[in-house]
Amino acid sequence: MKRIVMWVLSGIFMLLAAYSVYTVVHQDPAELKVSGQAHYINGRNISKEPVQSLEGQKLELSRELSADINIINFWASWCEPCNQEMPELIQYNQEKPNHIKLIGMNVQDKEKGRTSFLNKYQPDYPIVIGTEQIVKQYKIYNIPTTIFVNKEGRVLTTYVGELDAGKLETLIQEVEGRS
Repeated sequence: MKRIVMWVLSGIFMLLAAYSVYTVVHQDPAELKVSGQAHYINGRNISKEPVQSLEGQKLELSRELSADINIINFWASWCEPCNQEMPELIQYNQEKPNHIKLIGMNVQDKEKGRTSFLNKYQPDYPIVIGTEQIVKQYKIYNIPTTIFVNKEGRVLTTYVGELDAGKLETLIQEVEGRS
């Protein structure tokens, strides 16, 4: 009896494994399409939000919103996906079109962690420190989160998760297609 049960369970396991392989191999690429996500912050104007420079100077976010499309990447030094995407963001920043600006917003971090992270990667784009108020008010619960903002400060779309250059290009095309 035990042998029959063992054979039945083994058969079920093999069928499930085969089905898993089949679904991965035959997955529709359209299902893997990157796109902006519904988020509480979408459509809101964030230009007047207070942030801080790395030197401790308090300023409004509008000071950094100088491009047609401003990409604001919320990150923290303790976040592994943030560590994974940072080299991609730095590379993208060096190749991006002139009408796009990349801005890093460090949140939920201690100064020592932030400084170590910045020294390790040395991003060549503006970095500001976001307040806990911004995180709570706009429901930025997952890090990294990246928002795409126009010159006036209106959030056009949001992407939650790790980015790479290909995903950035797709999201920018999506935003430009709506403009």
